[in-house]
Amino acid sequence: DFERFYGQVGKEDVQRVLEKSRLNVLDYLTLLAPGAASCLEEMACKAHRLTIQNYGNTMLLFTPMYLSNICTNQCVYCGFNIKNKLERKKLSASEILAEGQVIAGTGLKHILLLTGDSRKETPVSYMAEAAGLLKRYFTCIGIEVYALTVEEYRELAAAGVDEMTMFQETYNPVAYAELHPAGPKRDYRFRLDAPERACRSGMRAVNVGALLGLDDWRKDAFFSGLHA
Repeated sequence: DFERFYGQVGKEDVQRVLEKSRLNVLDYLTLLAPGAASCLEEMACKAHRLTIQNYGNTMLLFTPMYLSNICTNQCVYCGFNIKNKLERKKLSASEILAEGQVIAGTGLKHILLLTGDSRKETPVSYMAEAAGLLKRYFTCIGIEVYALTVEEYRELAAAGVDEMTMFQETYNPVAYAELHPAGPKRDYRFRLDAPERACRSGMRAVNVGALLGLDDWRKDAFFSGLHA
């Protein structure tokens, strides 16, 4: 019970966790508890110290490129919802190449390819073609697209895709069903397991996350960490 656990967390518990070098599941939940609010500065300082220790003074920038806004889902919070009246667009090969050249000209070397959820309009072969066109300009190509199979992720990796990102949106299956009333994205489990399938495909990097605000943010942050 989250609320019962939160009620037992005090400042001393948070400080005890902050002194540890490795955290367990309940340690992580302790840092998310309302009782940890008084230790935010201490948490931020430790997070900064660990970031510098592991990554140095670096900043990674990437450019998102939407290949298409054509979608078959009815996600209640998304502008791409199939019921919304808007101009739908899918980039041609020449348009993808032109966009890539302009972006590469700015000096940015990481690009993230995004699409709506439409296997008919933006099949895996289309995404693979886009990656093939762009890999000469970028050192890293990522995708943030609909959930795929192991074989499909493997096909994209072979085409030059280095990493994938998959937002579960919310880890509350009841809220998820209400927020995704129709469309292929309604399959909670298939989306949940997509990062694992990408790992099995040989994708170099895999990122997960939640759209905080769709449900209790503390719970979604906690389950995002467990998922990772």
